[in-house]
Amino acid sequence: MTSAEERWHTNLAHDLPRDLAGVVGVAIVALVAGLVVNRLRQSPLPLVYHTPEQRLAAELTQLVNAPPFRLEDLDTVGLDEFRGLVKSGQALVVDARAASFYGAGHVPGALNLSRQDFAGDYQRLRPTLDKAKDSPVVVYCSGGECHDSRLVASALISLGYTHVRIFTGGWAAWTASGAPIAQ
Repeated sequence: MTSAEERWHTNLAHDLPRDLAGVVGVAIVALVAGLVVNRLRQSPLPLVYHTPEQRLAAELTQLVNAPPFRLEDLDTVGLDEFRGLVKSGQALVVDARAASFYGAGHVPGALNLSRQDFAGDYQRLRPTLDKAKDSPVVVYCSGGECHDSRLVASALISLGYTHVRIFTGGWAAWTASGAPIAQ
């Protein structure tokens, strides 16, 4: 090896760690700057990729678990009007009770969009629900002190459904009236 080659190898061995440290330092500064800028954005980019389905599920869950909706502003339906809507099929009927209660019996034609698994149920029923965005929708739950129908109705309104009402008598009033039951 010539002396020029020896000097080049010596300089390379001496300069390489310093240059590598400089590159790593610049990369760290760029990473920190990028994270800070992202954090300060009005709508930060997620640091972990989520599929569109995962994002929708997270948004729906956040919507249902959000602070209380405008529960007092919801329109209600009495038993006679509800019975007429069910019989005529003029409204999409939504059962907000848990799937186990729905499976034990529900209003004929009702879809199960439970408060407990709103995100999963909404994703499953979305094609049917989207067709009803501008149609009458009536939500019910157990009745009495049950507020699941109010939460689900409020979530639907927040998602853009325009004609959502609540059957306040719920399952208790429906069954007490001797109306038909589906299983």
